[in-house]
Amino acid sequence: MSEDRWSELEELMGEGADLLSDLKGHAVRVYTHNDADGLSAGAILTFTLRCLRIPATVRVLDNESDVLEHGLDGPTILLDMGSGILRHLSSDHPVLVVDHHEAPDEAPDNVTLVNPRRCGFNGGTEASASTVTYLLCKFLVKLERTELPKTALVGAYGDNQADRRGVRGLNRIPERDGEEGEVLEPRDPAYWTYGRATMTVGEIVETLSGPEVRRALEARFGELDRPPVELPREEECEIVEEHAQLTDLNGKTGYIHVFRDERPLAELRDPLETATLLNACGRYGEGWVGLVVAMGCWDHLDRAKRLRRKHRAVIREALSRLERGQGVRDRDGYLLVEGDRLGVPPTVIGIVSQIVCENEGKVVVGVSRVDDDTVKVSIRCPEDSGVDAGELASEAAERVGGEGGGHERAAGAEIPADRLDEFLRCLERTL
Repeated sequence: MSEDRWSELEELMGEGADLLSDLKGHAVRVYTHNDADGLSAGAILTFTLRCLRIPATVRVLDNESDVLEHGLDGPTILLDMGSGILRHLSSDHPVLVVDHHEAPDEAPDNVTLVNPRRCGFNGGTEASASTVTYLLCKFLVKLERTELPKTALVGAYGDNQADRRGVRGLNRIPERDGEEGEVLEPRDPAYWTYGRATMTVGEIVETLSGPEVRRALEARFGELDRPPVELPREEECEIVEEHAQLTDLNGKTGYIHVFRDERPLAELRDPLETATLLNACGRYGEGWVGLVVAMGCWDHLDRAKRLRRKHRAVIREALSRLERGQGVRDRDGYLLVEGDRLGVPPTVIGIVSQIVCENEGKVVVGVSRVDDDTVKVSIRCPEDSGVDAGELASEAAERVGGEGGGHERAAGAEIPADRLDEFLRCLERTL
């Protein structure tokens, strides 16, 4: 991290913190995105506003364009959204945008934009919205002494900013705070796979390498009948190292985190599974449930679990149809995933597109109808594709009278339904 970038970032965070301080005594409205990153950011900010005794109404939104429908008739804070609609945020009231997406326009005078991209940080890999919110709020509240470093990391995992090498850039700050506060522990080598809290080590081993390897490891370590998150760090590392000597693990090991406190669900000790739980709440219209879970309130866990079961069923059915060749077409330079044919709502098309992108190693464009007039588009790009999904979505959407933007590898847009074919042709000319 260069000194210049850090100095610029510190100045930027100071601007945002000054605005929050100025809002003391005023009621504010907060809009946050419905995914795990946005809900985590919302939880961090809500805690901070309570500490500052700033009354707030928090609303979870599907898209940043929804902000304009709900209005800006008072002091407003936007989390994990807003960079793509800056020119529409002009108002007589102060607006604070805490975001990490690409910002194609200059902010109006009433808008304070806290976005690390302005300081040269990559918002797609180095700074989730929850991390940016965490850094901003650290200027005002000692968040490092709370459970909130874990919340920031959940947002980073949910936004695909953690991989087998760990987290990068600004995301390392809540990681460091969590380690120093002993609320989380890093593990390396560890099993890098989904299900670390819901599958036993034996089941993971058998899934990755077959029953013979499982029997060989159990001959040395005994019954592998506990999930990785329930094992001491040293024990998991030893099992993984022995497993790697027996067979090629095909990139299924790496650096991952375990949350150390006792939580009412084992899944909540794993950042990947926690992110899925929050996503399930937000994607099916009950983001408030995810928000309170992200804040550490467990009263609505049963409701969150039901939403997660529904989410998994929708994803499972979509993948089953895709395996049968339904709902996907090979276009010029990308794969087109048709959410309506897969039974996938607009709020979930991005997740399905991401899975297809990872499995096929190709640029994926997912489309799903919002209503008779609007189509939701999700673009996902492999890391080595050389395609900037955010620029692609923004430019093509603007040409057809829509709004779009996002990260280099993941972006979205809302466009007029009757101009979808024109939008796709714009993409093909670019690709």
